Amino acid sequence: MGGLEPSWAPLPAHARPGGVPPAEDEAADGVLSGALGWLDAHLEWFAPHRWEEYLPRRPFRPGPLLELLGLVRLLDRSGRLPKDAPFPSRALDLAEQAAAAPDFTGSLRRADELFPYHLNLIALLELLGRPQPALRALGEGLLAAGAGGHARPHKPPLGRIELRYFLDRGGFPAPAPLPDVATLFRECLPALRPDVLHLTESETYALTHALFYATDFGARPPAVPGESNDPLELLELLETVRVLLAVHLSRGSLDLTAELLLCATALGVTADPLVREGWAALARARRPDGAVPSPVHRPDVLAGLTGDKAAAYLFGSCYHTTLAAGLAAAVRAERGAGARADPGPQLPCAAPEEIRRWAVQAVEAPDAAYAPHLSALLVLCVQARDVPVLTEVLRAAEALGRGNDPVVRAAAAYACAQTP
Repeated sequence: MGGLEPSWAPLPAHARPGGVPPAEDEAADGVLSGALGWLDAHLEWFAPHRWEEYLPRRPFRPGPLLELLGLVRLLDRSGRLPKDAPFPSRALDLAEQAAAAPDFTGSLRRADELFPYHLNLIALLELLGRPQPALRALGEGLLAAGAGGHARPHKPPLGRIELRYFLDRGGFPAPAPLPDVATLFRECLPALRPDVLHLTESETYALTHALFYATDFGARPPAVPGESNDPLELLELLETVRVLLAVHLSRGSLDLTAELLLCATALGVTADPLVREGWAALARARRPDGAVPSPVHRPDVLAGLTGDKAAAYLFGSCYHTTLAAGLAAAVRAERGAGARADPGPQLPCAAPEEIRRWAVQAVEAPDAAYAPHLSALLVLCVQARDVPVLTEVLRAAEALGRGNDPVVRAAAAYACAQTP
């Protein structure tokens, strides 16, 4: 009976780092300045009608604008860029125009799966000085009537914490069946001790977003998971975020790298070699114009386009990751500069030959500085189903004295089960 064929995904060019990473705050400041300049220069593309000239219509038409207003709120909250400055003012003008469109009121009345996003746009406009009283009254009436059943206990926990966060932030009265954010957080993935070895990309997004809502994007600490209020459970959550940051940093996934950096900052992790590498990766990957490309951005496709088609492709394939990087950098700036972490051994990218090289070095010259990479490399090997490389990393774990770590034991059990 044959074994599994390993499955390693191709890596983007920016996944292969080089040199000593710059200090965290220096890199983060550069990312934020570049992102703000690019977003300002490409603001017109956030308007739904402009987006739809060349890009597929979004289920929630003002979706990109809603994301942008989240950044505008953080910039205003931190004092970095007041809401009445030119760039935020123009963003708010576009959002007001989108909310005034007849189709916005019609889709709000449907109270379908997009209902929470309608409420969030109304709330953010009011928070940022552009109240919409008629839309707010309509939304409150639909909420009170239970339209769509969005607050009911059978709805998924992530959707319920998202709704409750939107309502609390916007001052909407929450329906009786909807618990507070802290209670809902205990039902969400970050509080359930997720198994990092088998966590999917979509589950990782669920983890980051639950942490965004539980911390109000870094403004407050989350409720400690679980009923026991055991600080060790919060430490486990911190370690989960660090491992996932290393996994997605190694893969060159800039979207999740940015979101996990935000989570790390929100949980108080600012001076850490992996955090330093994460900010260096975002700084290294950004284009000269300040945009941070998404996983679907292809420079060769962009090179074959001209005019508005090129501008639309660039915006559609860069805006979300640029916003995510900007959000993470804004939260870090708001929290204040942390101590600098000394760079440790370089995290290998998610390629079998590089992970083998790391394992050989860790076995030949065991050093505690290799340990922070260990769990992430085990995750990469298990998810690539590469038992030979996994076995080498497990050998390194023993050399580093980490053979009894829970993730190491679970990875060893997986390797044993896969060995004919």
